[in-house]
Amino acid sequence: RLNLAAADLPRRVRQALDAALRLVSAELDPYLALLLDEYEQELFRLGERARHPGSESAYVQSLRTFRAGRSDLVPQFMLELEAGLAGIRAAPAPEPAHAPAAPVAGRVLSLVDDSMIDEDTLLREIATRQEGRASLPMHLLGQRFGVLAGTPAMDAGRLPLGPQAVCRALREACRSLHLGPESRELLYRLFDRLVMAHYAPVLEKLDATLDQAGVLKGLTYVPLRL
Repeated sequence: RLNLAAADLPRRVRQALDAALRLVSAELDPYLALLLDEYEQELFRLGERARHPGSESAYVQSLRTFRAGRSDLVPQFMLELEAGLAGIRAAPAPEPAHAPAAPVAGRVLSLVDDSMIDEDTLLREIATRQEGRASLPMHLLGQRFGVLAGTPAMDAGRLPLGPQAVCRALREACRSLHLGPESRELLYRLFDRLVMAHYAPVLEKLDATLDQAGVLKGLTYVPLRL
């Protein structure tokens, strides 16, 4: 995984990206700590309340797994965000080619397929809500990160440290915990309520940080009047 120190970037670009990462880390740290505590407590409560033996063992297993790996979750999350920043000038990965759909009668749809689709949808909804709450900072950050990347303005999907990037980072960081679909969904919903609900103001501070770093300094948005 690429990091900023090893990235082949101009010094001023690296400094601006490092300042951006430090801001997001400092802003999110207390909310992420709360998330870990709340998630552990919620798994414990669900395990206690579960009446079905299979359900109870699943939550108990998730709790055991989470306790073993919780200290790694936030560092892995931050490493994912840093990797996104470090690769800002890398060519975007091509969109995967989609094979023609097989006839329904000839396909077997697994529960894993369904859970992955639901997971992607849930994370997309979480990100979209915050993009709507911070449309102006998102627009300005798209311009500023485009300059840092040496590309045109970035859209929400490519924006490093944007809501979609943050949700992707959490999903990747969760892989090491080996949680089941229900336990991951619980974590994502708590992440939405306890962390992402506070992210729109972070995007405003992030825009100010890049402005202070001299990235399109003084940039404002004035809507066109017809």
